[in-house]
Amino acid sequence: MNMRFELKYKTPIDWAHHVVENIDEFLQDHADAERKVSNMCMSFIAKYPNRYEIIDELIQIAVEELLHFKQVYQLIQQRGNQLSPVFHKDPYMKLLMPIFRSDRELLFMDRLIVASIAELRGSERFGLIGQVCKDPLIAKFYSNLHLQELEHIDSFINMAKRYFSADEVDARVEQILIKEAEITESLPWRYAIH
Repeated sequence: MNMRFELKYKTPIDWAHHVVENIDEFLQDHADAERKVSNMCMSFIAKYPNRYEIIDELIQIAVEELLHFKQVYQLIQQRGNQLSPVFHKDPYMKLLMPIFRSDRELLFMDRLIVASIAELRGSERFGLIGQVCKDPLIAKFYSNLHLQELEHIDSFINMAKRYFSADEVDARVEQILIKEAEITESLPWRYAIH
């Protein structure tokens, strides 16, 4: 794992204290997020079947995200709850959508970069929850997940660099990181990953 970029806005530790006050709601959002990432990987395969060099890796990430979903679902059940029947929209992703370019090739690059940055934001926040949560089972789960998610960040960026020059990808990462920081800092805190 060789992280090439960092978030421009760091989530305050107070965010994690806020979230663990209602960890059950956070777990529901997290379950939704894991399913969305798995679906996103499968969507890449469906929309870009000619990108055969990355299909195996996308499948692997999709499977890993489904495993994370299963683990979150088990935590939800252990706490006497069930999955929410409502699949909530993510205001973070909604605000990032306008950054996507319309050209098919550039959209492909942007989607991979945004996937990477969103994974990095999630990993950062999982680590914070692991630090502050008093429930040892949940704290351990999120501390471990924080490290596991870091691997996907490099995966998506490396996929982009298979098809575009490293300089082009790095420049676009920098642009999107700036916008992502503005969005994240502007959003009200929710019991959610983003």
